[in-house]
Amino acid sequence: MEYFLFVGSCNSAVPYFGNSNGKGVSAYRFDAETCEVAKLGSYPDVENSTFLSVNPSATRLYANSELPGKPEGLVTTLSYDKEHGTFAHLAEQSSRGSITAYNSITEDGKFLLVANYGELQEGPDQSLVVYPILEDGELGAPACTVKNEGCGPNKERQDRSHTHFTHQLPNGNVVVADLGLDKVFEYSLSASGQLSQQRVFDMPAGSGPRHFAWSADGRWLFVVNELLSNVATLDLTKSPKDALVSICPTVPDSSVGKSFCSDIQIAPDGRFLYVGNRGDDTIAVLSVAADGTLTLIAQVPAGGKTPRNLALTPCGRFLFSANQDSDVITLFARDEKDGMLEKSALTIETGTPMVVAIVAA
Repeated sequence: MEYFLFVGSCNSAVPYFGNSNGKGVSAYRFDAETCEVAKLGSYPDVENSTFLSVNPSATRLYANSELPGKPEGLVTTLSYDKEHGTFAHLAEQSSRGSITAYNSITEDGKFLLVANYGELQEGPDQSLVVYPILEDGELGAPACTVKNEGCGPNKERQDRSHTHFTHQLPNGNVVVADLGLDKVFEYSLSASGQLSQQRVFDMPAGSGPRHFAWSADGRWLFVVNELLSNVATLDLTKSPKDALVSICPTVPDSSVGKSFCSDIQIAPDGRFLYVGNRGDDTIAVLSVAADGTLTLIAQVPAGGKTPRNLALTPCGRFLFSANQDSDVITLFARDEKDGMLEKSALTIETGTPMVVAIVAA
């Protein structure tokens, strides 16, 4: 089985990042049978592509530009020619908010959901934006925007709303993690792209929900909390006040407050979770019980500093770790029976990798 890997990078100075050695957006081909990788091409003219999404046919990419000090980031639409390995710029849109953190394509391919972390009060200052995806793959004007307001107990990191992640779940609803408010929001999404708030789940104070993964049946939501370095399980069949099932640490107690969670991925069979720990520079392996409770079973060195983003191949046999401050992406083989990771000899040397998106070739 072969896959395309699309890598976004930091390529201009950001005061809160260690370096910016990236070259924009790059494409690679990975052979899962031989564990060989080949670089196909790159597109340098996307600034600070700290996250990107790719359509299932690997012909359109939507790359965020995280632009500190500016009231709005950008979302750039690129076409990709799979035969020649080349990118072309199609269009770009303002993100309608600052520090654009994440985007995802809805299951029907009709909308792009964009989360803005939020730094500046000026400008549109929208937390969540829904863009229609037009027939040619470009983005239309926003169908809907949402602005979250409030703060959390951590005055340094939770001074305001900091929306970090948004994705559509199997039930069709859109869920949003807000690190600044210690809240997870659930919205219904209409055929025209309008959002209607359905439920709000409160995380323990000071948790800082950053990303989440979910079970295939949509019952369990696994929320990775950046500030307290743990993963909370929510049972979405229950009301918000009764939804919290368990909380599992991803680092030793001595590392809490020094190490901060980044990304979370779930194995295709739903039995294991993988969490990046920036600071400890490890990947936590958690087992998932039938009742949704989690157990930390291993901490594996990430193969570099600051594992910002993790990506599992759809077959579930391999995991990539984008190690932001080591200019390297590390490959791990995954044991499908016990969930354990084993570092392979393959690494991808690339400047300040921020995200890896994988699509079948």
